[in-house]
Amino acid sequence: MAPQRYYWLLLASTLLMASAFVVSKLFINDGVHPLVLVASRFTLAGLLAVFWLFLRGQLETPKNISDVVGVLIVGTLQTGVLFGTGFIAMEHLSAATISLLTLTMPIWVTGILAVMNRALPPLQQLIALAIGMLGVALIIGSGVNQAGIGELQWFALALVGAACWASATVFTKTSGLTITGWSLNAWQMLVGGAEVLIIALALDLPGINFVLISDILLFVWLVIPASILSFGFWFTALRLGGAAVTSGYLFLIPLFTALISVPVLNATFAPLQLLGGIAVGAAVWLMSRSST
Repeated sequence: MAPQRYYWLLLASTLLMASAFVVSKLFINDGVHPLVLVASRFTLAGLLAVFWLFLRGQLETPKNISDVVGVLIVGTLQTGVLFGTGFIAMEHLSAATISLLTLTMPIWVTGILAVMNRALPPLQQLIALAIGMLGVALIIGSGVNQAGIGELQWFALALVGAACWASATVFTKTSGLTITGWSLNAWQMLVGGAEVLIIALALDLPGINFVLISDILLFVWLVIPASILSFGFWFTALRLGGAAVTSGYLFLIPLFTALISVPVLNATFAPLQLLGGIAVGAAVWLMSRSST
């Protein structure tokens, strides 16, 4: 039986991750360009995480070219593309919708591994895949019915980000990287953030204008608790409870995002969106209980 600390870590991690979607939506609503937000958030978070681990003597560094290439791949897919596409889509979709579509990642992982292994997943995973795809269809269908077919591209963009996160996850599991845990997260945040920063500078996008003290506090929250600490807690929970069981709790993130969005963003949800969210959560939970 997992220790009580494990469940507190899961609760803290998923709550902090959920808050990141809501706070990011606040900044985007205030006119901050999504790519600038991604670049500033993750470049700073990566630098702080690397510096903190270095001071503690716990920083793992690339040992060979394969490690360098691996960190570049993970950083590009898991931070640069995932959050770049997700935040651009968030200009047009709600924070809860982006959270739900992003958290389809375990569904994509199952599909990618099935293609790589040239074998159908176990029955439980096939059922979970079907339920998850139904959930995504309900979320997208409800959103398109409300906003029009022109918004379909933003749903697709968010799903591209989720597929890239899944690809990074599969790569991390199969590539034999020597960098793991907190260090891998720190490096990949820095790499992805720096890549998006280069794009933002090349496009000459305006920076973040902090008008109020609350703006600064929200940004600090986004960088430290909602980025560094949330993933740190998550990696610690993974070590305590194992990847299979722990991944099932990912569905808490869109749930918490939706709950926080109601008072903070005045969000409302159509019945089909709620049903789709439940289906995606059920699919993730089923996959976490699968034997493979």
